[in-house]
Amino acid sequence: MRRSAAIRVLVGFCVAAGCAKDGDPIRGTLDRMAKAAHDRNVSAVMDHVASDFQAADGRSRAEIESLLRQYFAAYAALEVELRNVQVERAENSARVRLRAVLSGQPARVGGLAGFLPTSAQYDFDFRMSRDGTAWRVAWASWQQAGD
Repeated sequence: MRRSAAIRVLVGFCVAAGCAKDGDPIRGTLDRMAKAAHDRNVSAVMDHVASDFQAADGRSRAEIESLLRQYFAAYAALEVELRNVQVERAENSARVRLRAVLSGQPARVGGLAGFLPTSAQYDFDFRMSRDGTAWRVAWASWQQAGD
């Protein structure tokens, strides 16, 4: 259960489609990650994650990448709607908080549909850092939304 939640959380902040403002480099990064997650392209998602990424639960970038590979393979389709997106900016960093409403169609392989949820909501808090001209996710925490 914890592994599944961690994956959904990373996917959730990656799939920030629909929240971009023209010219906003942070939201532009979120949109590029959104497209990559929708396409289930792990490498493209990870291009926007800092090399020294650390999750609040101690997971490393490599562990999150591995979990994303498993998660993307387990779902035939994945959609995310972001709500309450809040961005606090500094010169070289930003804090992003949001709620991700996730929905997906589990792959019809080995009975996965019976084990994987078709929908979930998570609250995210993550930090982005500037890397030259690019913005990357450097840290993330999440919890299932209580609504």
